[in-house]
Formats: sequence, C-alpha cells, structure tokens
Amino acid sequence: MASNSSFDCVDEVPLHWVRANQLGILLCVIAAVAAQLPWILLVALAVQLMTRWLGIKYNVFVRLFAPLLPASLKSESRELLRFNNLLAILFLCVTLIAAALGWTVLAYVSLAMLTVAVVLALCGFCLGCFMYFQWKQFRRRRLTP
Repeated sequence: MASNSSFDCVDEVPLHWVRANQLGILLCVIAAVAAQLPWILLVALAVQLMTRWLGIKYNVFVRLFAPLLPASLKSESRELLRFNNLLAILFLCVTLIAAALGWTVLAYVSLAMLTVAVVLALCGFCLGCFMYFQWKQFRRRRLTP
C-alpha cells in the first residue's frame, strides 16, 4: 500500500481520502439545497468524473479535505470505490437532468438517495459496498450451474 501522503495510483485507498471525497459531495449537496441552486452539484459531478477518468490524485475534495481529517491506516478497495464513484455519478446525473427538465420530485428523490448513501458511508456503513457484494453474489449464482 502506498503511503498516506502519496496520490499515486493504488489498489487500496486510505480511508481518510475516501471520507474527504464523501465530505465534499455532502457539502455540495447541502450548498445546492440551501441555495436552491441544483447547478452547484455540477462541482461534485465534475470532481467525480475527473476521479473516474484520471484517478484519485485529481480529486479536488481529497486534496482539500483529507489534510483536515485524521490520517487512517485503514483502506478501501479501489474496485469498490470505482463502483461507488459510478453510483455517485449516476445519482448526480439523474438529479441534474431531472432538475433541468423541471421534474422536481425525481430530482429530490435522486438527491435524497445520494445523500443517504453518503451520510451512511460517513457513519461507517457503505451502502454501495453492500450493493456491490449483492451484485457479485447474484452474478456468481447465475453463472454457476
């Protein structure tokens, strides 16, 4: 595992980096709802897309918030984080598209789902990890005769 201060491409990501990203998403959600400006969520979406394409070292939330959090020796699997990142991107896209089309209920439902997942993750329960595990189990049962 890479040291906690290195932003190199790694298979295991330190937990405080993960928490920093989650905190950044949550702060964007709070700001968007408080200001009634869903376009603030474009910041979170841009950060998640950059992370997806370029890696963790380009995550602005990690750069900003990780130094403020206590360093952790625990880590998360890069594979799980990529799945969670995809879920965040999907929720943010649905929210922004629904808001642009004036479908307020769908926008708020999607944003609420993202918010619940992020808050649960910050509290220690990774809903995305649970979903990923269930998906892998389903696929394995389906492929195993």
